[in-house]
Amino acid sequence: MFEERLNQANPWWFDPSAIDDDPAIVKMERAQMQRTVGERHRFAAEDRTYLLCGPRRVGKTTLLKMEIRRLLKEGVPSACLLYFSFDTNIKPSDIYTIVHEYFAMRSPAGRRFLLFDEITSVENWYKAIKNMLDADKLRGCTLVVTGSQATDLVGPVGHLARRGDRPVDDTLEMALEPMSFREYATLKDPEIRAALRRLSLDSGRARLDAVQRIIDGELPISARGLLGVLTALNVHFRSYLLAGGMPAVVNEFVAKNTISDDTFDYHEKLLRTDVLGAKLRHNVITKMLPPIGMSVGSPSSWGSLKSAASIESHRMVVDYANALSDIFLLRVIYRYDSSGDTSKANALKKVYFRDPFSFNMVLTSNMQKRFARVVAAIDDAQTAGRAAEQAVAGHVARLASTMDGRADPLGHRESVFYWKSKHGREVDFVMRTGGRGGRLIPIEVKWQRHIRKSDMYGIFDFRKATEASGGGIMLSRDEVREQSGLVVVPAAVFALLAA
Repeated sequence: MFEERLNQANPWWFDPSAIDDDPAIVKMERAQMQRTVGERHRFAAEDRTYLLCGPRRVGKTTLLKMEIRRLLKEGVPSACLLYFSFDTNIKPSDIYTIVHEYFAMRSPAGRRFLLFDEITSVENWYKAIKNMLDADKLRGCTLVVTGSQATDLVGPVGHLARRGDRPVDDTLEMALEPMSFREYATLKDPEIRAALRRLSLDSGRARLDAVQRIIDGELPISARGLLGVLTALNVHFRSYLLAGGMPAVVNEFVAKNTISDDTFDYHEKLLRTDVLGAKLRHNVITKMLPPIGMSVGSPSSWGSLKSAASIESHRMVVDYANALSDIFLLRVIYRYDSSGDTSKANALKKVYFRDPFSFNMVLTSNMQKRFARVVAAIDDAQTAGRAAEQAVAGHVARLASTMDGRADPLGHRESVFYWKSKHGREVDFVMRTGGRGGRLIPIEVKWQRHIRKSDMYGIFDFRKATEASGGGIMLSRDEVREQSGLVVVPAAVFALLAA
């Protein structure tokens, strides 16, 4: 039934070198900005199910194909590598058939890697996988499943992480996000790569140690050394706010120093496809997104968004905002409640776009010469400040995930917050590590050249309210100093180190 499709999808079965001609591999190698992935996105040779989620066009398929090439080079027999891309015409029962036919066709000996791309397009896909796991049909298999809607992967974790009545630790969630600022800057500029090597900041462990010292109120010598390339970092940070981190968009921008209207339009069509796939009404989305774009960085209520977008019900606004977070368009951050050490669901929220390009796409919807309008907006101090805060939001979320050693694709609701005092003073982000009762780190973004002491009052109020003895980070455009137990550091330096 699926024999022909399986043979077409896995040409390395007949010639292992065919992986080098795979369209995803060829496109990646032709790109000027060749994104690579590290050990965090490798699939170990063990009986485990990996759930890899991320937005469309972020590079999930390319990652799978790169892993196939790596495994082939490491000597894994080509017959042990199965790749299959799913679509909405596949039924859950077809998953059994695909696996059965693969085993019958190839009879692979040794560890097998089953890479199932966009499996979440199949309704109730996880039931088929769980039944095969429960029946011990996938012994000796490493299973990787991908999807573009977080809840369709993360939601079934509880089902997959049990065998009968017994919970087991063999399901691992992974998130592939758009390029971080560090990825962007180091791919674009060899001098930035050289500076990180020279300052011994080229490993994730070293960068995390530097961030930890900044959190503790001390700017380490290694991070201070980055000030020698601060001018270049700020130039790259501005271009990152323009292009974002989606690989195809970034490569167009780097090659042409612009982004075409066709690219903006294409990504709007992708969004429309995702919206339909999530069973949402596109006309509601088009009404919601502009007011969200205008309110980025400002606490707002679902009620105010309902009014601004002329949407019929409060419940619809909540459901649609959650759905847009699920497809990796938005990131919703809740207010921190110090009395309960948790988020306040009924308080005002801050809503950000997960990637700068998505923010720019919404700002210029229904316009022509869109990139020129984005440049003009980023050169406006107010818009630039909101765009910078949004980029920081993503890097704070990644940092929280790294410090806790886990992926949290659904938005870090209980590890990243904002805070507001009784006097109305706000802290843009509060990052918590270690779960409830863990350490709380206030982070404030002031997209300006000089930081005044009054700009720090929000962090001071937060310390008093939470009885924190010190720590905290003020993110500036250019200024660097240590004061009152916190560090003032440029946002570009923080973003370079944080993810």
